[in-house]
Amino acid sequence: MRYFFMIFALNLFLLIFCETSSSDPIVETFYGFVEGFNYRMESGEDAEIFLGIPFAAPPIGNLRFEKPQEPEKWNETLKAKEFPAACATHDIFMGHGDTEDCLYLNIFKPKASTKEGYPIMFFVYGGGFLIGDTKTYGYKNISDNLVSEGIIVVTIQHRLGPFGFLTTGDSRLPGNYGLWDQLEALKFVNKIIDKFNGDKTRITITGVSAGGGSVSLLGLSEEAYNLFSQILPMSGSAFSQWATKSEVIEISNDVTDAIGCDKNLTTIKECLKAKNVSEFQKILKPKIENYVRDNINLLQIAPRMDGDFIKTNCLKNATKNAPKKPTFIGVCSQEAIIYAMENPFFRSPNKYFNLPLEKAKNYTKADFEDFVKEILAKEKYFGNKSNEFLKDVSEFYSQQSDHQNSSDNFFFEQYITIMSDLNFNIPALREASLKAKNDYPTYFYVYDYNIDITDMGPKLVQGAAHGSDIRKKSSKEIY
Repeated sequence: MRYFFMIFALNLFLLIFCETSSSDPIVETFYGFVEGFNYRMESGEDAEIFLGIPFAAPPIGNLRFEKPQEPEKWNETLKAKEFPAACATHDIFMGHGDTEDCLYLNIFKPKASTKEGYPIMFFVYGGGFLIGDTKTYGYKNISDNLVSEGIIVVTIQHRLGPFGFLTTGDSRLPGNYGLWDQLEALKFVNKIIDKFNGDKTRITITGVSAGGGSVSLLGLSEEAYNLFSQILPMSGSAFSQWATKSEVIEISNDVTDAIGCDKNLTTIKECLKAKNVSEFQKILKPKIENYVRDNINLLQIAPRMDGDFIKTNCLKNATKNAPKKPTFIGVCSQEAIIYAMENPFFRSPNKYFNLPLEKAKNYTKADFEDFVKEILAKEKYFGNKSNEFLKDVSEFYSQQSDHQNSSDNFFFEQYITIMSDLNFNIPALREASLKAKNDYPTYFYVYDYNIDITDMGPKLVQGAAHGSDIRKKSSKEIY
């Protein structure tokens, strides 16, 4: 009987030992223990996944409209097994939940260890500074494509919309909170990533769209100089006219007045802190739709040059002064396809965007010139030279052809090209050119793989739409 008891006890010990040895990964960090889970990659190797790690204190209550604060240590093991909820105001545009308590990051790493440590990719999502979350990008495709190659991937969240970028343009409500969140996340990663077998001397900061513009700005912040080794902005640049906007002050004043906080109040921040999230959401969507009506600039609540996050108000000077970190920047070959035709991922009240298929198929030279006249060649931009600008732009984008109709989609393609040039191509080239002239190791790419990411039906223009490059590495969605 004693023999059988010993056999039973031994088997029980082996069972417990085996379960423990193959159990979910636990990592001890400066802030406490973190428990993730394993994912078997297509390569047959395992990745370790950690979701929803707080990198800052929740920006709620008195911390709303403040720079992020360091998170408190936790005593219990943190179960890092679910993606965090998106930041408000994601819900009113995308239709699924959000919260102000959203400053979390995720870590995807190879299970196998290495003495030298793994390089890190620090990723910031896109979404026009109004939408975006890490759950959309997932962890499976990222692990299969990147972690399997010996890369640790960190995806982070930051505050959006008014909670991230509302500003009075002065010390009462400085703004840029979403950028400060990104900086705080980068500091946090530098502090703990060695515990995940990461090499903090090899951190690439990268992002797509608004995330590309964000990391382009992040790379110029003095506080970030020693926190990364190289930069990869995708379809976004600090030089994009939507990436920094002084107009955000005027728009912020409109929002604060609408919510019942006089823009002239010395205590405007305290007034805004007392408002519910639902009050912001109620007024925001119709105002955003009004701002972008008949406007080439689709992003209105965005970062601004404040002399604090970047210690100068001139991007050229900031670029010249920053450490010459390697930069790999690029665009997709037909960025603006996603804005040009009706699709489920982007909708605009602007009648010149999201064109129905039949309109796109029959887009004429007159349509193109009408777009340039009504959206670009405005008197408020060019004064009495607006007609001259209209003539020059129309001639430049029409000079490749004598077409008078759109039987071969020529003018529809030129319509896409001019929107791509203004929002993505020219800004990326400006950044690359300036950095190359200032001795940055600089590389430029154009992604042209022709895939359908928008379910738009027949593809009238061949090429890669906005977000095509990141789709190949992450999820099936663009945002």
